[in-house]
Formats: sequence, C-alpha cells, structure tokens
Amino acid sequence: MDLDPIPLTIADDPHPTYAALRETAPVHFVPDRELFVLSRHADILAAIKNPETFSSAKGVVPSGFVPEKRTLIVLDPPDHGTMRQAVMRAFTPRRMAAMEERVRGFACELLDALFTPSSPGESGQESERIVDAFEGYTDPLPIYVIAELLGVDAAERAMFKRCGDAIVYATDSDPDLLLKAQLELTDYLAEVFNERRKEPRDDLISLLLESSDEGRALSNDELLGLCFLLLVAGTETTTSALGNALLLLQHNPESRAQLLKDPTLLPSAIEEILRFDPPVQGLSRSLTRPVEIHDQMLPAGARVHLLYAAANRDPRVFENPDRFDITRKTNPHLSFGFGIHFCLGASLARLELKVGLDEWLRRAPTYELLLDELTRLPSDTNRGFSRLPVRLPIQLGNDIRP
Repeated sequence: MDLDPIPLTIADDPHPTYAALRETAPVHFVPDRELFVLSRHADILAAIKNPETFSSAKGVVPSGFVPEKRTLIVLDPPDHGTMRQAVMRAFTPRRMAAMEERVRGFACELLDALFTPSSPGESGQESERIVDAFEGYTDPLPIYVIAELLGVDAAERAMFKRCGDAIVYATDSDPDLLLKAQLELTDYLAEVFNERRKEPRDDLISLLLESSDEGRALSNDELLGLCFLLLVAGTETTTSALGNALLLLQHNPESRAQLLKDPTLLPSAIEEILRFDPPVQGLSRSLTRPVEIHDQMLPAGARVHLLYAAANRDPRVFENPDRFDITRKTNPHLSFGFGIHFCLGASLARLELKVGLDEWLRRAPTYELLLDELTRLPSDTNRGFSRLPVRLPIQLGNDIRP
C-alpha cells in the first residue's frame, strides 16, 4: 500500500491509508517529498503544543510555501503572540455572533437565486431540477461573509471572489495568474486601508488599523497578510466543510432525518462533520531541533506533516471512530488546530456552517447529490469540492418543520 497521504485529499475514502499509517507507521517518511507524517492524536497534539520545536515559520503546507505577506499562520513565538493579541479583538465570539443575521441573509439571498427556475445551468424535468450547489451556494457564501466582515463594498464581491479563486486554485503551470490576482487584490485593499484611516467604519479593517487597550494597530503589510489569510483560509475551508457536510448527510440519511426533526442538534452535528471529514486534512511544520518519536529520530530541519484527519479517527481517543454520530458528546477533534495556532475564525466558521446547513435543509430537505458527477478539488492539504451537482424537487422554499 502506498502510504503517501498527500494525494488522498481527492480520494473517495482516504481513511484505510490513514488508518494504516496510524496503526503501523505512526512516524512515516515519504522519500519523494522529504516529509515525515504523524498520524496519531497524541503525537500531533504534542507537536501543536510545542511551537518552539515544531515551527510554522517555514510554511505550513507540505511544499514549504511561505506567503509574501507573513501572517499568523506562519509566525512563531514571540512574534505570533504579539500579532495574535492585536488581531483576536476582531474575532471575539460576541462579535462573530453578531454576524448571524447577516450570514442568514446572505444564505437566503443565495438560495433564492439558486432555487429560482431561471437559475443558470439548471436542467431536468418539471418535477425536479439540477443545480450546482458549489457554484450557487457553498462557494459564494463564505466569500460574502468575509467581504462583509472586512468591509468590502458589495459591488466588489465579484472581484474579491475572482481574485480569491485565482489565489486558492493557482497551479505551478500558471504563476502569472496568481501574481496578477495578488497585485489586483493588494492594490484594492491598499485603497480601502487609506479610506478607512480617513473615515473609519464598523468593520474589521477599521478596527485593526487603530490601537486600543485590546491590541496595537496593524501595519499595512500585516493587515494585507491577514486579509489574504482570511480570503484563502477563511473561505475555502468553510466552502469545503459545507460541501463535505452535504455529502455526509446524504450518506447518513438517519442523521439528516434527525436534523430535520431537531435543528438543535446542529452544533454537535457540525463538530462531528468537522471530525469525520475535515476540510483541512493536515498541515506541516519544520523541526528546530532533533526529535525522537516512537523510537525514530527526526533531524533538525525536517519537515513534518500533521495528519489531522487521521488523528480525528484515532480509536485511542474516539469511541467507534469510523461511525458518523451527530450526537457524539466528547469530540476533541483537531480540525481547528490547538494551542497558539487554534483557528481564530473558528467561531465564525461554526456560525457559517450552522446557518448554512440550517437554511439549506429548510429549503431542500430531500436534496440528492449526483454522486457520479461530483468533482473534488486537488490540494495538498484541503479536502473539498469544485462541483456539487444536486437534484432538487421543483417545489422548494417551504420549511417542513413543525
């Protein structure tokens, strides 16, 4: 069996390989990538808790790519702590909860357009229609939310999405496309920064351009790095999680029925979705010193991949780990990371998933994904879709719940 987990983000079921790694090769070296892979929950948690040894500064993807505008995800202490303190005031649970009405409004706006008979690209007979849930819902919803959070004008959403897609989906074969998108977005955001300094608004950019008792002001480069991080990590991961959720609920009809009957289960269902099929399968670190794990010595400078998706099904931590259980009570999954690199946007991501799934199930409780036509997005770290054809009944829009 090939135990390189990186290509398996697009596999129908990567978990047999993940289990083989976890149970027979918990420290596995992939020679072609010069990459060590950790797959057990305890080992990965220990690595995350030790950023002094497992450094993020040389990139957190297997290739070692480091963005030009350095931001939280590629900073180590003490710089990380200073930056995080400055940024986290914009991501308090209270501030994120205040976004719920806007998130629900965006979800309803997109579903209204998607479920309208004149939606582009639809097909089918009178009793049903086929639409792309990725293009019409799971992809644009997080973009709308991040644009709103940053204070991007609604008229610029299309540009924001186009540049974001170019950055997220860029390949080595077309580096010019990535560069052009970065420059266009950087120029646009630089103008926004200048405008917010002159006339602050109630948005994240205005907040972070000003010092307060909660944290210092960010420089233009720091804020650009954060905006790029939000645009990439804050949208594509939520898009992937929503798509993965739709597929999991189709594969587990009893769970879908439970949610339709009792929407209060959504919070625990979201944690189980994130555990069972996380949008980020793993991230990498670089060792600042030699480390011995399971009697194997890893040298200083080695790149180490933390395979979160394997850890999330470690039977040493999770009872019946391969069972999808939306009522699971204890769920210490690592899908948002842990410690100093715990995802700042976790509260917002959970909110988007809760609202996004709630509104989808209200409108299309009997949806059916066309499994033979799904298209997964190639990625070294993320697991999601770039096409989600779904069959919908023609009678839509009524809430079936009592």
